[in-house]
Amino acid sequence: MTLTQNSSATFSADINVNLMNLTGEQTASSTTTNIHRLIWPSLFTGSIIAANVLTLAAFSVEKRLRTYNNYFIINLSILDLLVGLRLIGSVVHTYIGYYPLNQSFCKILSGIGQAVTNASNFVVVIICVDRHHATYDPINHFTTRSKRKAIFLNSLAWLVAFGFWLIYVTAWEFIVDFDNGRHCIRRYTHLPGASVVFAIVMFYMPFVVIAVLYLRILRKIRQTRNRKNIERKFVFDTGGSKTQAETMANALKDTASSTLSSDDTRISTQFAEDKSNQRGSLKKVKHEAAAEMRKATRTLLFIVLSFIVSWLPNGIIQLLFAVEPVLINPGLPTSAYLFFSWMAFGNSLLNPISYAITQPLLRATLRNMLCCCFKRDPSLTVIV
Repeated sequence: MTLTQNSSATFSADINVNLMNLTGEQTASSTTTNIHRLIWPSLFTGSIIAANVLTLAAFSVEKRLRTYNNYFIINLSILDLLVGLRLIGSVVHTYIGYYPLNQSFCKILSGIGQAVTNASNFVVVIICVDRHHATYDPINHFTTRSKRKAIFLNSLAWLVAFGFWLIYVTAWEFIVDFDNGRHCIRRYTHLPGASVVFAIVMFYMPFVVIAVLYLRILRKIRQTRNRKNIERKFVFDTGGSKTQAETMANALKDTASSTLSSDDTRISTQFAEDKSNQRGSLKKVKHEAAAEMRKATRTLLFIVLSFIVSWLPNGIIQLLFAVEPVLINPGLPTSAYLFFSWMAFGNSLLNPISYAITQPLLRATLRNMLCCCFKRDPSLTVIV
């Protein structure tokens, strides 16, 4: 079977298909080649598993990390860990040259594997939806958020992804009694229309929703900053007139009460006044609320960038290949097919790195765990 014939029938984001089919059915290869084909996928897969295991261990050890926003991160880490475990089968498939299990396992595990990968993408969508709500309706978001709400939202990603892919892959192939062959080939890869559906559900639908929501979040944040600049400029121009400055500041806050900064300040003020009327306590609550907002937005930025960088090249190739294979094959080298296939799963490695970059308490916890000297640092604070 030639590269063109084989890849035109089987190209998809599923590593089980790509790793062997795009390189041809080579059953006799040198020991050196086999070792190289084993080392790099194994290191990549092991890195995904190790990074997400460490992240989950940090959340388990440090209770202060279990905030409302971080429940989404915990769910994403669990899914990314499952993605890494899924790739173990792909590494074995690559090394031995064929799918090691029977076709029934192939159909079931393929549906589960696609569902886990897609659920990871859906969680990013849910994080964007939640952050959008916090940006545009901060009072209701603050008063309604809870552990139960976080668990409910996280469960939606699992239910939607598993409900779709177990039907689209597993049930469909069992119903038509599809022959998956030696390399566990997917049924939808033989049908251009079905491949387009795969690309839309796996990447393009989450991508569009994430892009729209995050752009709206950025626009609201920019508007908030512009209003703050106007308020500071007025205070400066009044030459320190306290009465006029306070009047203008209150007017600005009342006029734009639906914005992120003003509402967050009013929430913090109400909360502080209920606990204490002391000025120092009020400032502390304001600072913590602002810090939580910045941390959540910064974490979301890194997660969104990781998703786009990892999935966009493969998403473009998938769609072009499904519509017209000649646009991609045979112009794109086999090594490029494999690289972009692995690159999509690199999102599960970039996510835990993003958490560590944006959350100081998580970094400190990981550092203490790796040094085998975990101690609670009283200087570190967390926003609940």
